[in-house]
Amino acid sequence: MQDSTKIRPFLKWAGGKARLLPEIHRYIPKNYKNYVEPFLGGGALFFSLCPKNAILADSNGELMGCYQVVRDHCAELIEELEKFAGLPYSEETFYKVRGSEIPQEDIVRKAARMIYLNRTAYNGLYRVNRSGIFNTPFGRYTKLSLPAEGVLRAASRILQNVALRSDDFEMVLTNSISKGDFVYLDPPYPAVSKYSDFNRYTKDFFSEKDHNRLAQQIEKLDELGCIFVLSNANHPLIRKLYSGTRFKIVPVSAPRYINSKGDRRGHVAEVLITNCPEQN
Repeated sequence: MQDSTKIRPFLKWAGGKARLLPEIHRYIPKNYKNYVEPFLGGGALFFSLCPKNAILADSNGELMGCYQVVRDHCAELIEELEKFAGLPYSEETFYKVRGSEIPQEDIVRKAARMIYLNRTAYNGLYRVNRSGIFNTPFGRYTKLSLPAEGVLRAASRILQNVALRSDDFEMVLTNSISKGDFVYLDPPYPAVSKYSDFNRYTKDFFSEKDHNRLAQQIEKLDELGCIFVLSNANHPLIRKLYSGTRFKIVPVSAPRYINSKGDRRGHVAEVLITNCPEQN
């Protein structure tokens, strides 16, 4: 594994916000108390800001277990990843690793497997079946590309003073927020077509009811005195939920690499919804 000191996400993530960071940064307050992110995913915004005080959460327990191992057992994780790096790189190996069972208590090996599968599965997509079993297919890359040792060590340093939670967003926003916090929200998007529904991020879909729950929580954030930025699809449901509010809706264009129809990949319309004035 190569060395690097650059602070960046150690996971590839479908729908990650790395390319939208300049747009998102325009609506982040210069000063805030805590950084809170209840739909963590790959953590592109968190790693770009490196806030001193943060609460990071996600309903995906395996994902949050991986972050915990990076934070608390980085050296052991690097050793375990070296073993995966030594495996023959092939579709057969991928499916063998994907189908393997690792005891729950072997948290380091579980985290290493997740990173390996993340870097070899199709386009960083984390998808599970109705039983909650990861079922993303092989990505067919030309070679294995695991995160550099320096990237993992840098991530571990940044995560040292971070609270990590595996929980539903409503629990996080109800129990972990106070006035003056900055909250970034990047939930699963409503499907813009039948080919773009990747909401099975856990064994439960993120439904229209969940988007309504989220809109109610965002109203409460604003009333409490928090600044927030929400990323979402430029979708009728989202515009309906937020068009009647005092929040600003900012159209943005984001690249999309995942679609079963090749001619439907490219840039797609998204929105940022925020109660923060644009920063100079």
